[in-house]
Amino acid sequence: MPGIRASKLETEKRVFTIQGWIINGIQDYLILKNIEQEWGVCRRQSKNLLQKAYKIWHEDQEASIEQKRALRIAELKQNIRSMKEQFRGTPQGMTAVNQIQKEINKLEGIYPAMRHIVQGDKENPLVLTDTSDAEARDKRIAALIAKALGDK
Repeated sequence: MPGIRASKLETEKRVFTIQGWIINGIQDYLILKNIEQEWGVCRRQSKNLLQKAYKIWHEDQEASIEQKRALRIAELKQNIRSMKEQFRGTPQGMTAVNQIQKEINKLEGIYPAMRHIVQGDKENPLVLTDTSDAEARDKRIAALIAKALGDK
């Protein structure tokens, strides 16, 4: 028996919900059961929705760094919203929220760039700013140290 076709907006909401289930590590067969029970669709349609969620997820994985950053921030905010009621307001819950907020702040670039003073010359200190690539930063620090030691 054919059901009523969902609107494009409703389908997008469903796909987003399914992606949340995927993020939370729910197994595919349980997701299929949830889809069938939640929206009253047949197995074939539930498989199509799951496949669409994975396809869009894969496209998101190929997104730019800014898009990935925005997705990660949204995911972290969702983690805060989905905290179980029993942990809200408790010391453990507040610690978890603070750690998530700290990660969000780092992703949003709220904190100033880390600085390392390598040379002790007060008049002309050698200052390094943090780069996002740790390996490149380490190579740059090593090169600047070698240069500073070679000048003496």
